Amino acid sequence: MNTKFYIIEDDIVTQDTLKKVIHQNELGEVIGTADNGVTALDQIKWLHPNIVLVDLLLPKLDGIGIVTEIRKQMPSVHFIMISQVTSSEMIAKAYQEGIEFFISKPINLIEVVSIIEKVTEKIQMSQVIESFENAFRSIDLYKKPQVGSVRQEHSERASVESVLSQLGISGDSGTSDIAEILLYLMKKEAAGERFPKDYKMSELYQYLCDYYMEQYGKQTNVFAVEQRIRRAIFKALDHIANIGIEDYGHEAFSRFSGTLFEFKEVRAQMDYIRGKSYEKGKISVRKFIEGLMVAIKEVRNY
Repeated sequence: MNTKFYIIEDDIVTQDTLKKVIHQNELGEVIGTADNGVTALDQIKWLHPNIVLVDLLLPKLDGIGIVTEIRKQMPSVHFIMISQVTSSEMIAKAYQEGIEFFISKPINLIEVVSIIEKVTEKIQMSQVIESFENAFRSIDLYKKPQVGSVRQEHSERASVESVLSQLGISGDSGTSDIAEILLYLMKKEAAGERFPKDYKMSELYQYLCDYYMEQYGKQTNVFAVEQRIRRAIFKALDHIANIGIEDYGHEAFSRFSGTLFEFKEVRAQMDYIRGKSYEKGKISVRKFIEGLMVAIKEVRNY
């Protein structure tokens, strides 16, 4: 797949850096650039890029406005936002409008490459699924149980990614671990097993180690998996606490502050961020996973 990129960035140095990263790492082709939102909006509609790298703060039309408008007409376009903005509320709004990842400036080149590869992999997977479905239709061997299972798995993964993206941890090294655990538990739950009754966290960590070795030949250990997950969950706690500081009535804060964490720990993290306390909030991996299972069911039933 020759991935087509469009870059919207009013800082020419950042724009050139992104072009070089894409070219030097053979990630695809940059088919267009713009330094303002209005020009970008017109060009994207006829260039049809696969991935748009967009700054949040732009002249004439900001990044969120671009994402909102393009997704109405071209839902297959994927967006990666790159900005120096630190407002949790604005970042949360960007995720709600449909961005895949948010990268903070100054950019880390390794992070940029990693995230682009993840989005490209997602696009390729969607295309593979679509090609299989078309093939089944064309030869009249479209078997509903088989294709249905592929569709269900794709839908489940989309539900998981939708919830995780609202927590500000997309792209974090532990986020993939959390996603695989959730997908595993969803399959087991469909078979009649229940979390947390039927599982210990150590067993889930070991499952991931075995899964990565079997699927990718990648060797890891339980301790490393646990630490990645704990770091990602704490990052989510910090994200929710920042949202609460900005807007106590924010939907994401109301939805997650008491379901994924103990509310007193969210308050503790808010006090720490404000400089009112030296004690950070604490997390519970089990409570976080339990809460996510509930949140994902809500998304799927919406």
